[in-house]
Amino acid sequence: MNWHMAEVLPGMYVGSYHDSKDHAQLERFQISHIVAIQDSPRRLLPDKHYLCVMASDTPDQNLSQYFSVCNDFIHAARLREGNVLIHCLAGLSRSVTVAVAYIMTATHLNWKEALKVVRAGRAVANPNTGFQNQLLEFEQFKLSEERRRLRERFPSTALEQLDRNKVATALNSYKEQQQNRAIGTSDKVEVPTNMAYTLQFAADKRKPKPVSLGKTPKKLHKESSETTNCGEEIIPNVHYHKADGSKGCFYNEFLFGKNEAAGTEEHSGSGDNNLVADRLIKAAGSKKTS
Repeated sequence: MNWHMAEVLPGMYVGSYHDSKDHAQLERFQISHIVAIQDSPRRLLPDKHYLCVMASDTPDQNLSQYFSVCNDFIHAARLREGNVLIHCLAGLSRSVTVAVAYIMTATHLNWKEALKVVRAGRAVANPNTGFQNQLLEFEQFKLSEERRRLRERFPSTALEQLDRNKVATALNSYKEQQQNRAIGTSDKVEVPTNMAYTLQFAADKRKPKPVSLGKTPKKLHKESSETTNCGEEIIPNVHYHKADGSKGCFYNEFLFGKNEAAGTEEHSGSGDNNLVADRLIKAAGSKKTS
């Protein structure tokens, strides 16, 4: 079975490695930025901005250490009229976890609600149990601070109403989907299908140990000597590539230029609202004609 990339927030899509190479889909959804989360991620297309995160889909992989740098990349791209694809191998676990963390940060939702938003568009979304534990810990111990940090770094409120509308619609859609499948809602996060569970590398039957934030995780692969700088913190195993071929530290200035990163009058407030609104109108028009 093949699932196509799905829009989970305006301008933010979740998909698979196959989707990241599908030129028809990339063109249709006007993807300009790609977050690639794999064991050995790499830049595939020269005309896209890439954030490559080296991470395995195993319960003891610390994925939460990358939430902030991914949030910055995704949020900055969306504010500047970009469309972002977040992908891993199958588009079920790693990419979904990063998308859920961003939705939690950009909205008022907790992790279970944010996962429902993703599943409304991509029913097979299913983070492994270790990642679910990390999302819970993120919600309990880090979410308030991460929301504050993102607001301070990106003061624009251009996306807030759009995201509120989208998540409300998605949660209603998810509820209807569950009712149609005659599956009762509960606090337990269910596995959507047996196939999804199989693809989720469930052959590893080891009981996962929760990854505590702040603790050094077990290294599952050799660390790259190349790193990305997010603010003042050095993030290992994260590479950033601009569409022009340059490669360097992830600062707003590197991605968009100093004036835009500083949140000047030219690129903040109502101006950003107009830019985002224009992008959504264009996207809606392209979908109608496709």
